[in-house]
Amino acid sequence: MDTICAISTPPGNGGIGIVRLSGKDALEIALSVFDAGSFSIEPKKMHFGTFNGSEFKDKGYLVYFKAPASFTGEDVVEFHLHGGMRLLKGVIADLLAKGARLAENGEFTKRAFLNGKLSLADAEGVINMISAESAASLRAAYRLMKGELTEKIEDIESEIYDLASSLEASLDYPEEMEDEVLPLSEEVLSRSLDKIRALLKSFKAGRRAKNGVNVVLTGEVNAGKSSLMNAFLGFERTIVTDIPGTTRDIVTETLEYNGVKLIITDTAGIRESAETIEKIGIERAKEALKSADAVLELSPSGVFTYKPLEGQEYFKVQTKCDLNRDKLGIKGGVYGISAKTGEGVEALLEALANLAGSQDAEFITEERHYSLLKQAESNLEDALRAKGAVDLMIVGLRAAADCMGKITGKVASEEIIDGIFKKFCVGK
Repeated sequence: MDTICAISTPPGNGGIGIVRLSGKDALEIALSVFDAGSFSIEPKKMHFGTFNGSEFKDKGYLVYFKAPASFTGEDVVEFHLHGGMRLLKGVIADLLAKGARLAENGEFTKRAFLNGKLSLADAEGVINMISAESAASLRAAYRLMKGELTEKIEDIESEIYDLASSLEASLDYPEEMEDEVLPLSEEVLSRSLDKIRALLKSFKAGRRAKNGVNVVLTGEVNAGKSSLMNAFLGFERTIVTDIPGTTRDIVTETLEYNGVKLIITDTAGIRESAETIEKIGIERAKEALKSADAVLELSPSGVFTYKPLEGQEYFKVQTKCDLNRDKLGIKGGVYGISAKTGEGVEALLEALANLAGSQDAEFITEERHYSLLKQAESNLEDALRAKGAVDLMIVGLRAAADCMGKITGKVASEEIIDGIFKKFCVGK
């Protein structure tokens, strides 16, 4: 492949800026603009020297990674220079003039995938590491990036392929093999289905670990929703008064608790209202409830009426328990709290964070993976139902294996691959 280059550090001025080259001419191009003095360039060592640009010079470092022991699997060179944007753009201009070309979005990681350094799922973990907004999201991205999902998928894929191959052989030699292979097929199919279903079951928590838990506060007017919102955040974000209907619109803020991103939405109290502005606020509250992962219904009296939607987590929260301290704590599935004193708030936050699973849990986080696993589950169920119809079983097995290959990238189309890497920044 030709040699590509890009700025790998974020836009803006900083103490250090990194420019990366990858390709067969990376070292030759780098040495045409960098003087390391009398030192010979060795792989995996930082070499101090001078960048001799067409417009300026700078003191900095050159690092060389020799193929295939590099991120991309090709020769890679990085310049670590001072981090001014004008300086870094000048470096890129000089590298382009020496024969490199500007990298496309995600092209460094794409080359790593094409050169067998990463699976497609691993590469998705890389972009998730970059875009993560919480510790839970970072942990999930790291597990994906280091190949935990790929390993599980390849294990399932291997079992499926072996069974399909054995069944195909039994078609050619039925007397010798069919009695031996068919009894084992149900066991293999059931085992593969169990593994796939375990991954599918993990998706809800995985999605929340990656994207955060979408929490909506609802309840009657003056139930203490805004007070609880402020208690969650630790500062006065919403106005709190004794006047009914103070909150007219939805208010959304985020916080991180136990490493989990919580997206908290305060809504207008649900009631009949003739006032136009309050009506709009109530309708927006109802819309917010439809997309909630978790709904907290607040009630000072302990009367709860909300009917949660399918898959929605529902918390009954009795508020203002500083006025009735017997109600504080978790009793009968009801969280008794006082936003005024802060009592009970910590337990509620912990319960919400737990919706993203435990810190050590393994789960899938990508909609693409979930969709392909659901398809594979259906294919294997078809194969299991086919029982003695060997040709139909093979069709189901091959289709399921194809889904596994699309997750790892073994059989992914160019369109899927390009779509994933376009999400990356240019320097990665």
